[in-house]
Amino acid sequence: MDDLMPAFAVYQQKELKKRKRNREVKTKIMKERPAKKVKESVEVSDTSKKTNSKTKNIKRKKLQKKNKSQSKDSDKLSFNDASHSDEEIPTLIPIIDKLDKSNTLIRENKESKIIKSISSLNSNLNPVTQGLAVFKWILDPIKPRDFFEHYWEKDVLHIERSDRDYFRDFFSSSKLDNILREYPLHFTRNVDVVVYENDKKEVLNPEGRAVASQLWDYYSNGCSIRVLNPQTYDQHVHFVIANLQEYFGTMVGTNVYLTPPASQGFAPHFDDIEAFIIQLEGSKHWKLYKPKDEDVLTRESSINFKAKDLDTPFMEVTLNAGDVLYFPRGTIHEGHTFEENHSLHITVSVYQHTAYVDLMEHILPQALSKAAANNIEFRKGLPLHYLKQLGLVNRNEDSNKRKMIINKIKSLVNTLVDYIDVDSAADRLGKKFMHDAMPPLYSNEEAQHSSKYDGDYMKNGKVYNRFEISSDVNVRLLRYYVVRVVKEEDSYKLYYCTENAKSYHGEEEQWLEIDSALVIGIEVLQKKYPEFISVEDIPIQDEQAKLQLVSDLWERGLLVTESPLLNISSDVDSENSSIGSDDLEEIIESYSE
Repeated sequence: MDDLMPAFAVYQQKELKKRKRNREVKTKIMKERPAKKVKESVEVSDTSKKTNSKTKNIKRKKLQKKNKSQSKDSDKLSFNDASHSDEEIPTLIPIIDKLDKSNTLIRENKESKIIKSISSLNSNLNPVTQGLAVFKWILDPIKPRDFFEHYWEKDVLHIERSDRDYFRDFFSSSKLDNILREYPLHFTRNVDVVVYENDKKEVLNPEGRAVASQLWDYYSNGCSIRVLNPQTYDQHVHFVIANLQEYFGTMVGTNVYLTPPASQGFAPHFDDIEAFIIQLEGSKHWKLYKPKDEDVLTRESSINFKAKDLDTPFMEVTLNAGDVLYFPRGTIHEGHTFEENHSLHITVSVYQHTAYVDLMEHILPQALSKAAANNIEFRKGLPLHYLKQLGLVNRNEDSNKRKMIINKIKSLVNTLVDYIDVDSAADRLGKKFMHDAMPPLYSNEEAQHSSKYDGDYMKNGKVYNRFEISSDVNVRLLRYYVVRVVKEEDSYKLYYCTENAKSYHGEEEQWLEIDSALVIGIEVLQKKYPEFISVEDIPIQDEQAKLQLVSDLWERGLLVTESPLLNISSDVDSENSSIGSDDLEEIIESYSE
């Protein structure tokens, strides 16, 4: 297995060496196309579902009567203790949070190959283009520029590949099985058991922990399994999400869906996200329906639709392993499997509540407040008996007084434009993004040049590598989207995401309150990114305050240095003044104990 080249490495090799593609890749552009004729196998599977539904329901009822709260002592996590090869640290290392103390995927060189391969697409590990590399990997051979011009928020895109192993190292049912055995996932919070039969979706979640054997019992009886936020437990998914998050500049989410043969888990519905369906294993047949005009690029997900509510699908397509299906938010969709195959796919979702209207929801209240404070016309009273002129029962009135009130309102709305503060509203969305975001990942070099693995460390009861950040140190932000400065009333707060949990909103908002004189320092760091800048060149007048700010940012993992920090301890031998490879291995090892 070790000598096999993972899917992304094949892609990377062809990209870098500009080789001719030798595999069949076919893109299907489906625009206002009539639905394909449904194959006979679809009818067979539907019939099979109906004839077996009674038997499956009986089995599911028996399953629900089982004891669902199994002893935690008998279900202790079994962490993998695989050893490293010569490359002790994978190319990218995630921030370790409470839910991932074992960090087993970091320590498995074989499992880290895909991450190394994606990273090596950029010879200089440029964090700016890293997200682009991941997105190109998903869309290949469609170029991102063509995607945004022709498909983004406009049309469906189906990328069909003959390479069934294209996403082999991304995620798999075997990984899912390991996650269920090693992590305490719980029904409803982390896992859903669902089935869709006879035009009705059922959620069969019991209480307690989702034990692997129990879930596979449900699966064997025709139930689909949905795992929420798999990036919490899998380093490869975390890697892809963290990089796409930096590329899109907004939150990116994922769910994993496992469907047994000849079944369907979810009713027809639409979502409030841009969806990328990545087929990992098996196959699934999808039907797509046009939304109503008011649901195009919807802001909220729909209820479940009945078959009678839907028109003829405008597109039907079967996804096989290696394929990708993109559709804009608001597209009604449903998917089922055939008799011969199960399906495992991961849905990557982006741009939830990231429309102009979402920005304006912050702009308008602020503008009204500002206008009322600065323009007396907004504070003047309404005319006497205005309720006799306005409202439902007066909507057909044609009086001069009614016209005067309406014209005055329109005039004030036009004036409101002068009080719009787009930047402040954008900062509100940025603040939300910092709380929603996945924590970023470090490259090997970044980890050793940041508080992740640089600075003070303990060994045999003694603290080594005592350091001090001085003016001649060169620094840069870990990522552009790790901080957001927001003015709140009379104070400035620096919101950041490096200390977020990998579970959605698993931690409270993380922020620092900073003095107004320090804001220019954050501004310069962001504008300079991804280049390094000397601490001396950060334009903050108070030298002591500047050094304290840089130290605070460094300690929270927001800054990396161009070189490891110099040891300033007088009582520590020079050979111990920085973390060597053996020490670093011991530190990594300690996270998995």
